[in-house]
Amino acid sequence: MKSTIGHRICYGLARAFLAPPLNRFGFRAPVISRYDSVQLYVQDRLSTISEFRSLFSPFVTFKNKTVLDLGCSSGYLLDGFLSQEPFNAIGVDISAEVLMRGREQYGDRIQFVQSTPTTIPMPSASVDIVYTMDTVEHLSRPREIFLEIARVLKPGGLALVHFGPFRNPYGSHMEDIIPFPWPHILFSMTTLREVAACLYDSPNYSAACYSRDEKTGQKKPNPYLDAAVWETFLNHMSIRRFNHLCDELPLRKVHQERIGFGGRTFKISRLIRGLAKVPLLDDFFCKALYTVLQKPEVAPAVRCRVTPPAVPAA
Repeated sequence: MKSTIGHRICYGLARAFLAPPLNRFGFRAPVISRYDSVQLYVQDRLSTISEFRSLFSPFVTFKNKTVLDLGCSSGYLLDGFLSQEPFNAIGVDISAEVLMRGREQYGDRIQFVQSTPTTIPMPSASVDIVYTMDTVEHLSRPREIFLEIARVLKPGGLALVHFGPFRNPYGSHMEDIIPFPWPHILFSMTTLREVAACLYDSPNYSAACYSRDEKTGQKKPNPYLDAAVWETFLNHMSIRRFNHLCDELPLRKVHQERIGFGGRTFKISRLIRGLAKVPLLDDFFCKALYTVLQKPEVAPAVRCRVTPPAVPAA
């Protein structure tokens, strides 16, 4: 790790929030957290099913529809929704590894499809609903993927988009190893990655469940050493950048809301949830941006330039 003042401060803060007494205020709980096992991580994600259903229900029901989960991982959220109502479930992810696990666990009731950074290999106008949870910030080519969402949706179909803006407290996606809030606002992502790489190799650091081999429990190779991977892992999507993207899409914005903190991690965070709706502060205090986009029932007419007939020469 580089021995600069910034690196030393970041490293010291991270170490302080990983150990008592400050670990009670960090994003990684001091006793048991979702980072400690894959089962706990999935359980934590499934506990949000009712929250998502309450967000979706004013606009659509999944029942008897064709529903596509973009960024499905192994499909556990789709399976959770299927336990509530029947529908034709399609899980799409860019990772062949998680799709393989999904087929092993849920292949009898979920169709899995591997995407690319720019394509969703599904027929045009074949899906009633596309939803995506905490995935938009990881798209390396977001415009192309949202054009694909518009293509695969049937006329009148809906896209339900939920993600955390980059500048919120969790925006670095390193809260399991650098657990103090807004680290990416205080330090560059390069500094965070280098500090995380040093902490990861420390014998006292207990790696998160997704950084350990499921069979042996041993740490995987240091995931913070590959700068190129981290450059594509986050696209730094802000609320304003996302809305600018929406304005360029052949989709109509039906609804959008900035969701403040609900106090699941820290009860005191409820006191600042109103800041999610304050202009200029919303990016920093918005836990998630939820947007409903709709494909028009009829495609807009294409304006063509008509050349008038030639007038015969006298």
